Order: sequence, then structure tokens, then C-alpha cells
Amino acid sequence: MQLTWHRYKYYPYERDLAQREIQSLLAPESVREIDSGIFIERPIDSALAQRLVYFSGITEGGATIVPTQQSLLERVNGNGLNRQSTRYSAHGLHEYKGKFNPQVAKALLNIFDARPGQLALDPFCGSGTSLVECSHLGIESVGTDINPLAVFLANAKLQSLGIPAERLLSDAASSLDRARRSRSTPKMDGERGDYLQSWFPAEYLPDIERLRLAIESAGERSAPVLLAIASNLLRDYSLQEPTDLRIRRRMSPFPTTSFLDAYEEAVRIFCVRLSDAQQTLGVKETQSKAIHVDCKRAADHLSLQPGSFDLALTSPPYATALPYIDTQRLSLVWLGLIPPDEILSLEAQLVGSREIRGQSKNVLLDSLEANEAGLPANETDFCIRLQNALSDKDGFRRQVVPRLLYRYFAGMAEAFTAVRRLAKPNAPFGLIVGGNHTVLSGTRFDIDTPQHLASIAAARGWHHVETVPLQTYRRYGLHVNNATSTEALLILRAKPE
Repeated sequence: MQLTWHRYKYYPYERDLAQREIQSLLAPESVREIDSGIFIERPIDSALAQRLVYFSGITEGGATIVPTQQSLLERVNGNGLNRQSTRYSAHGLHEYKGKFNPQVAKALLNIFDARPGQLALDPFCGSGTSLVECSHLGIESVGTDINPLAVFLANAKLQSLGIPAERLLSDAASSLDRARRSRSTPKMDGERGDYLQSWFPAEYLPDIERLRLAIESAGERSAPVLLAIASNLLRDYSLQEPTDLRIRRRMSPFPTTSFLDAYEEAVRIFCVRLSDAQQTLGVKETQSKAIHVDCKRAADHLSLQPGSFDLALTSPPYATALPYIDTQRLSLVWLGLIPPDEILSLEAQLVGSREIRGQSKNVLLDSLEANEAGLPANETDFCIRLQNALSDKDGFRRQVVPRLLYRYFAGMAEAFTAVRRLAKPNAPFGLIVGGNHTVLSGTRFDIDTPQHLASIAAARGWHHVETVPLQTYRRYGLHVNNATSTEALLILRAKPE
């Protein structure tokens, strides 16, 4: 059997993951790399080979090349054959900061030899990239996230897989027609109304609200999907600078296209991608779901059974990450997922948050110095070394970096404990972990987050199997300027109880 490379340029880690996929899924007798791909000898399972991520086609016995499932899924993303596509199927529903690369998520599932009948967990599921990839392979999965928008988007993506694209188009057209024909002025009462009126020009907000009401009043299964598409446009029509993840007032010009016309085009684009995926995979109803719960408390959630998950994978936040919640506050408030006055308090609860609320800086320092979380000495000593490096030259944000880093490590320790309780003995756990750095008193300190998390995981019920460096995969769109520059794949395995 010959496996043919895609035509796009590969990072070295992608070829490494490709080799790992082959060994896990196909267990070949021999593997030989050739210019156009890889040649493998017995045993050969064409059905499993179709799952491979980093190959475009399969040839057996000199026959015509048969495209892989991944090749078929990526073909309509508009990037052409020379660039990897990441917004195929439901992945392009909504921009989301720090989104998991779908190819890496699927490769992890292949490397862990995940099969239908197994149950996968993503404890920091974000907008549901890994859950969608599980559904593509017929694997049931559960995601948890403390961000209600993330959970909303993840479930909308999963729901879209089971709705024919033509039905989504039809429901969207009906909602648009109702919104365009409406002459009533939507009521903007209370805290929600005041907040939205402060962030959206009066010329746009009525149409935005009319569309929401039209979608919700129809009561269709497609409503969450259609609302998610509308949510993805909100920044473009708001007084917040669309290209800035920080909360700054707009300086760039507004779009020349009306909100409703832009929405109509966004629905069309999404449905083209979804239709193509459904032609390849079929319309896929799934039992997978995202649950709104802090992953540190997930093991106590009534719908999650200890010792029930066969594998886990995730892309957790990195230390002192940019504000996930505050960045998405327009969508959170517009969708009615959170009151405006709870945004910053929720932000402070996220693992890796920069926000300090409900705790004083002195309390955090006391926690670090006493190592109240019981972290391994290496991680505590590193945070104390950063604390001792501070001087009057460092501004207020840098003054709290050592304490925030300790809080991040403590949060990840709780997450490792919770996931271990949920996982079966020997279950694999893959994490795509981003590293970063800080500068204190003019000295740069690199934060080797993968190494630190491996140490913490080993103290919380996991074997550290391997750390695989990843040349950072390129991010596109809104979050490209805020992406981490170093990443690694951390592979763990649950210790027997």
C-alpha cells in the first residue's frame, strides 16, 4: 500500500505524527518513505488507512489513488491544495481564541487508536474541535468548559453535523425573511439592553436583535447553529475594535455590507462546507456533548462517571493567557449566556487567567510561599525564583506574574486530578501545551510549560510517556497575533489505581 502526501508543505512534527498514526492504526510489517509519500507492507487495512490525517490518498496494487477521508473533507475550504485547511465541516462555525488544530486532534485520536464504542474526554473543550473530530470518526465524546460561550458553540457544532445543510439554509432564509419584514423596534430593557446599546451603533443593533428574535421564535433545531453564525459577526458591527483581543474602542471603519446581508453570506459559506462534509461522512447524529462545568470539578458532575473514559485529549490554556471571557463578552451578553456584571468574575475563575478577583495579591503570595496546592518542588521553586527576581522596575502586571503562574500550576494540578478520576486505568491523555516567557527586572525567563505540566501530572496520578516538540502550527484570522510561539504534545497515561 502506498500513502500519498498532501500537496501542502509539512512541518517536521506533522511527518512525525503521520508515522505515529501509521504504526498505531495499521501496525505494518515495514514502512519505507518515498518522494511522494510512504510505502507500507502487511498487514493492510484499507478502511483504517482512510482515517489517516496527513495523507491525501491510498494506492493498492498499482490501482488508482483513492482519496482519504481527510482529503475529501478539506477540499472546499477555499485554500487550494497547497495549503492545509482547518475550517472544514463545522470547524469554521465561529472564531475562538486558542482553537485546537483539527488535524492534530484527529491525529491524536488515531495515535491513541480510538475506536467507535469508546468514550473520549476533552476537559478544556473550548469551541469543540476535538468533539467534532470524534464525531467524524463515530466516537462518543464529552467536553467540559467553564466558558458558557464555548459550551454553546461546541454543542452548536455537534448539532450542525446532524442537520442537512439544505435544512440549515432553508431555516436561515426563513429567519432572515422574518427579520427583514419586521418593522417593530426590539425592546432593549434592563442591564442586557443597556450594555448592548453601549457597544453597538443604533443603526446596527435593531437588525441584530430582530434576527435573534426571528431565529429563536422559529423554535427549530437549527437555532443554536444559526445564532452561532450571527454571533461570529458581532465584533465586526460593534464599537469594539474587531482585530484587537483587548477591549479597545473601534478605530477601523465599519463594514459597507449590512448585518443581515453579511449574515446571509456567512450562512451560505458555512453550509457549503457542511454540505461537502456531509457528502463525505453523511448526516451524523451524535450523542457527544459539551457540559458547562469547571473541569477541576468535573469528576463530581452527576452526568460524568468516574473511571468511564477510555482516553482524553485537550489543548489547555497557557499561563497568564489573554482574557478569554472578556474578549467574547459581546456574544456572551447577546446570547443571554451571562449578565454583564458577571463577566470579569468568571474571567478570574479560568485556569491561566490574569484577573485577580475575590483574592488579594497578598493571599496569592501567601499561597505560593506556603505551597498550599502541594505542587512538586520544581514548580514551586521556579515561581519563588520569579518572585525574588522582581524589582521596582517591574510594573503592576509583572509584579503579579509569579503568583499568577503558581495559581495556573495549582489549577492544572486540580484538572489532572479530576481527569484521572474520570479516566480508566492506563487511559492515554494527550495535551497540546503552549509555552511562553516573561521579563522581570530586564531578565527574560522562559516558562517551559510542557515540562512543568509533566511534572505536575506525574504527581497527580499520571505517567509521563513522552513530550513531542511541535513547530507551532500557523493560526489564521483574529487570533494570529496572540498565538503562542512554542508548543509541544504532552503524552500521559493514567496510573493504575
